[in-house]
Amino acid sequence: MKEIILQGPLEDGSLLTATFLPEYGMNLSSLKYGEIEVIDQSTKNLFDERLSGLGPLIGPHFYHRKENDIPLIPDETIFSHLEYVKKSGSKEPLSHGIARYVPWNYTKTENGVAAHLSGMDTYRGITLAALEGFDFLMTFKAHICLSGLEIEMHTDSINHPSIAGLHYYFALKNRSGSVKMKCGKEYGDKGVWRPIPTRWLDSSANLNFDLREECDYTFSPETPDFSGKAILETESHLLTISYKTQTSENAFQIYHPENSSFVCIEPVTAKDPRDAKQKKNTLFVKIHPHV
Repeated sequence: MKEIILQGPLEDGSLLTATFLPEYGMNLSSLKYGEIEVIDQSTKNLFDERLSGLGPLIGPHFYHRKENDIPLIPDETIFSHLEYVKKSGSKEPLSHGIARYVPWNYTKTENGVAAHLSGMDTYRGITLAALEGFDFLMTFKAHICLSGLEIEMHTDSINHPSIAGLHYYFALKNRSGSVKMKCGKEYGDKGVWRPIPTRWLDSSANLNFDLREECDYTFSPETPDFSGKAILETESHLLTISYKTQTSENAFQIYHPENSSFVCIEPVTAKDPRDAKQKKNTLFVKIHPHV
C-alpha cells in the first residue's frame, strides 16, 4: 500500500505528520501531533470494510443519492465493499461519492502533494462518470505549515450539482469532548432546519455541543467572508478546523454516533449538503492540533 507522508514543525515546536493513501481515495489514514494520534485508528475496520473510517473525502456527491440518480454498476465485483452494502439493505453503492473508492492521480512535491480525479478516468475499465452518474473534475492539494495541515479542494461538474468536503474521523480520548463554533440560530437535521436547543449553547449563544450526546446535524457559520471555524476540545488536545469558501453555500456537518470514539467535523461546500446547489466548488481547510 503506497503512502504519502508529509512532515513539518508547528509554531509550538511540535512535529505534525500526515499520512495519505492515494490508491485508496486519498484517505488521511493518520495525523499525528507529536505522539498524539488525531485520527481515530479504531475506525480502520470501517476503512477495511467499505473505505469509510480514518480520513475519507466527500465528493462529488454527499451521503446517499436519490435512487433515480444512482446508475447501474455493470460489474459489481469491481468493488469488494458492495457485498456489505447489499447486506445492509442500502441502495447506495458509493456513499459520499466515488472519490473515496478509487485511486487518485498524484504528484508528491517537496513540501506536499497534489492530486486529481476526473470523470473520464477509468476504474476496472469503467469511467468514473458512469459510476458517479455525471462527469466531474476533482483536485486536492495538501501541505504542512507552521499553523497546521492545509488542504485545498475543488470539485467541478457541468451538468449536475456537486460538492467538496472532508469526512475525517477525529479521535476522542475516553470518548469525551465538545465542539464549539459560531453559527446561525438553526441547525439542519436531514434537510429540515430547526432552532438550536439552548442546551447546546454557551452563555454567548455560540454552539458548545457536548459529545456525550449523539449528533448528525448541519451547522452553518453564516459569515460574510464565507468562512467557518470549529474547535474540538478533547482530554488530550485541542483541534481547530477552519475553512474558507467562495459562496454562502458552506457548512459544517457534525457526525458523532452515541458513545463513539470519534467525531467527524466535516467542512462542506453546501449549506444543506443533502441538497447541493453548485457545480463549481472550492474549499480551503486548515486543521491545527494544539494544547
